[in-house]
Amino acid sequence: MLSIGNLIMNFAPFLILCSLLQAGSEGTVPTSVVPVGRTPVVPVQTPLTAPAVPVPTAPAANTNQLMFTGGILELPRYHHIMLAAPERAVLRSLKTEQRDAAGNILRDANGNTVMVPIREGMRVFKDQVLSSFEDRELWATSRINQAQLEVAEAERDKVIEKEFAKKGVEAAELELESMQEANRRHAGIYSGIQIKQAELAVEQAIANLELQTYTIDEVKTREVSVRESELERTKTLIELRQLVSPIDGMVVRIGAAEGEWLREGDPVLEIMQLDTIRVKVRIDANRYAVSDVDGKQATIRAKLANGVVETFPGTVVFTDPRIQPGRVFEAFVEIQNRRVGNHWLLQPGLDGVDIVIQL
Repeated sequence: MLSIGNLIMNFAPFLILCSLLQAGSEGTVPTSVVPVGRTPVVPVQTPLTAPAVPVPTAPAANTNQLMFTGGILELPRYHHIMLAAPERAVLRSLKTEQRDAAGNILRDANGNTVMVPIREGMRVFKDQVLSSFEDRELWATSRINQAQLEVAEAERDKVIEKEFAKKGVEAAELELESMQEANRRHAGIYSGIQIKQAELAVEQAIANLELQTYTIDEVKTREVSVRESELERTKTLIELRQLVSPIDGMVVRIGAAEGEWLREGDPVLEIMQLDTIRVKVRIDANRYAVSDVDGKQATIRAKLANGVVETFPGTVVFTDPRIQPGRVFEAFVEIQNRRVGNHWLLQPGLDGVDIVIQL
């Protein structure tokens, strides 16, 4: 039979291993996750992570230059967007008008717009309608609003009441003129009181005409204005149920299909504009001020596929005025990308980029 001491000796290694595993799991740093549909960005340096952007390791031989290695290309936030469902609804259409390379809408022989399905890799243009959601009720409301507006406009333009008031003025004036003419021919046929009453009748008819004109024009005009506002509101609600590209770019992901029921915020289309790329660098605040680098020209060397190295001009477009731990500040260099055929040379996420800033 094993004694208590033997049991402890036999299980001691197992207990030690368990305690080590527990300690290791408590010290594990969780992996950061980039939200879906957002431009991958380099995380801010913390004591638990390695430097995320290049920092010059030694002063450059040319004191008029700042040199960096190991940069990572990224997209500016405004060049990478996700179009999401505006509200709970059925995705009615994932089609758009066909366009040429210049963005001109193409039409068939009858002059009708050519509609094509949205596909990944498709080039899209700013303000282009890319999809729409179920909106039958809104379209019916729009037709009702249009009919109400037309009725209000017809009512505003009616002249029956005004014409009747005009005829009243004419009749009163003719009555007065005939009485005055009769008195000129035979004095005393109509008394002064009768003539005065006829003059008052003319004034009253004129006042009635003015009142009718004001009432009809004012009320009917206001009614037309209300109907116009209602129609405009309905059209706006219809437009809000459409997904419109806010940038020129390329569709890189389709997150939904026609006929699919979506909740508000569900991703539908991801679009990237690759004409401008940027890289972030950290600069030694002990040696350089923000004013030394802000707006300066830069050169970027990127190693592409098959060892091909391409050079691109760039500009320091922003320098963060805040000093980061380690007495460094961040600067962003924007680069104008280049096309080769239908493809861009530089791609977000490309690393190992060299940067030279001309001071």
